[in-house]
Amino acid sequence: MFKVVVCLAFVSVVLADLEERKIPTLDGRIVGGSNTTIDRHPYQISLRYFSEHICGGAIISSTWVLTAAHCVQGATLPSFLTVRIGSSYVGSGGEVITVLSTIIHPNYDERTYDYDIALLSLSSSATSNVIARAIALPSTQTGPNAGQTATITGWGALTQGGVSPSILQVVEVPVVSQNACQVAYQVQGHQISPRMFCAGLLGVGGKDACQGDSGGPVTVNGILYGLVSWGIGCALPDFPGVYSNVANLRQWVFQNSGV
Repeated sequence: MFKVVVCLAFVSVVLADLEERKIPTLDGRIVGGSNTTIDRHPYQISLRYFSEHICGGAIISSTWVLTAAHCVQGATLPSFLTVRIGSSYVGSGGEVITVLSTIIHPNYDERTYDYDIALLSLSSSATSNVIARAIALPSTQTGPNAGQTATITGWGALTQGGVSPSILQVVEVPVVSQNACQVAYQVQGHQISPRMFCAGLLGVGGKDACQGDSGGPVTVNGILYGLVSWGIGCALPDFPGVYSNVANLRQWVFQNSGV
């Protein structure tokens, strides 16, 4: 009984930690998006503690998933982590696979969210599932260009502080230039590093990712260029979403996963 109580307490602490990050961080809620299906985004996963969805992520090979470092930073017991694959629904369907281990980028900074990236090693093949598929990674260390369309998916709440949907959501927003994003955030004392890029309707707002799905995939032309990382508010006109730049961190991914 004591062991169960300790485990549940551990889960509660992790979930509470993610909850506390909702104001300064994105955590991947899809605002201004629409319903979609997993067959259109077969790389999408739900990262879970027991039955609780805490983050998103992307399948990059049969046994590796990419997510945000802040999703798993406190997970010293990876056996409590699982991923649901191959389902449009956050709480049912598809297949649930145990996470064997986590690898967090050694330079991850929890204050600035720089190097916000982590690898999950799976206990069995994700791509043996009839639906789940790996997504391609950037072939160079150059991130997406300003103006390109970024596609973001996840199960986060549809409005700030709202109820999360059961079905996968998708939204498309333009990539914002590094300079424009830095100008937007420096007034709040935040730095946009080369390990980050921004996307959103700057000056307009209304579409974004936010609470509920950190670590979720951000694709451009079918390639995984980003992971939902942080931001100020949700879908605000002055603050585009900030995403981990997978292209810039491509070498680290290869060195640690072989992918």
